[in-house]
Amino acid sequence: MDRQQQILTWASAFVLGISLGRWLRQCRDSVRNQFQSIAARSALWIAALRAVESLENDDALFVDDMASSLAGKGAFGRALKMARPVEGQSGKKRLYKMTEVALGTWWFDRQIMTIMTTNTKSSARGWLSARLRNSALGLAGPPRQVVVIGSGMDTRPWRMALPPMTKWLEIDTEEVVHAKKRGLEACRAETVPHSNTSYYPLRTAQWDIYAADVSEEIDWVRVLDSHGFELDQPVVWVLENVLMYLSQENVKSLLETLSEVSKAKGSVVIGNSTVNRTAALLAGNNHEASCGSYPADMVESWLSSLPRDPEIALHEAGWEMTDCCTQFDIAQDVCNGAPEDVCRTWPGHAPDDEVGCDVYFVANKL
Repeated sequence: MDRQQQILTWASAFVLGISLGRWLRQCRDSVRNQFQSIAARSALWIAALRAVESLENDDALFVDDMASSLAGKGAFGRALKMARPVEGQSGKKRLYKMTEVALGTWWFDRQIMTIMTTNTKSSARGWLSARLRNSALGLAGPPRQVVVIGSGMDTRPWRMALPPMTKWLEIDTEEVVHAKKRGLEACRAETVPHSNTSYYPLRTAQWDIYAADVSEEIDWVRVLDSHGFELDQPVVWVLENVLMYLSQENVKSLLETLSEVSKAKGSVVIGNSTVNRTAALLAGNNHEASCGSYPADMVESWLSSLPRDPEIALHEAGWEMTDCCTQFDIAQDVCNGAPEDVCRTWPGHAPDDEVGCDVYFVANKL
């Protein structure tokens, strides 16, 4: 009788544990579904598309193990339904065609790593000797401070092999910040270095996230200083999938402010936005050639765009453009000149056509 009672107790505890787990997941998903702004919901959608890309076996552009959990079951399920299988590929390696979000994520990954590792091997004794030598000569080394504005559910501090001593600060709206903190906790992601209690270790020397609306005035000096950033050292500003949600005036103001705050030479801004005519077409309810992987209501909320060549706009804001490309260029690079085979494309997406293209840029502090 005692043995039967023990088995019943164990079984009850097991069922209760499953039920509690399901309830917690439902609570997390319900909170995500209650996001008020489309810009906030886009954070989940982008994470969901990154999760789909991470399903690829050997041909993934990147692997983001936490993306599906951070996106939530609803967004991930919708992303899977819209994923386009690769058909007719000889020696097929991929399950789904690459989305615009996956291509953009790959591009930002490469730019961040390139900027943060340039000249780090200039000394035979390693990156630290190189930095000490450069410091003695009065030369700025590669940046070790990153600020991601509109970070959403980005997981680069956990999935990328970033250089030692990197400080990483993320900024997003309050609702996204709260959701991400809960999501990271559920994933058992380390948020304090070397706590040794997490499934996903933090790969930066410092990580933090700050709630703010960048469309409003922010005391950037105070924010950076309070998070241990050295204002006399280079900073990498990452503006991934955020500028289109700001007005044209706010975009200009943000770029100018970042230039003013970036006191040190060697500071860099990396960003992307939609191109000129896209917003105008969408305002006329012509979605056929423009949405790509983005839902129509999300695209309709975009408030601004950049010229195909944003060099003048960046220069006026205090930045010198060093690289510029379109989504088409990235697809050509990734897909070996045949993006129609393994990339998700849409009508009008061509190198001589501004419709449906994003522009990506890298610029140095003037």
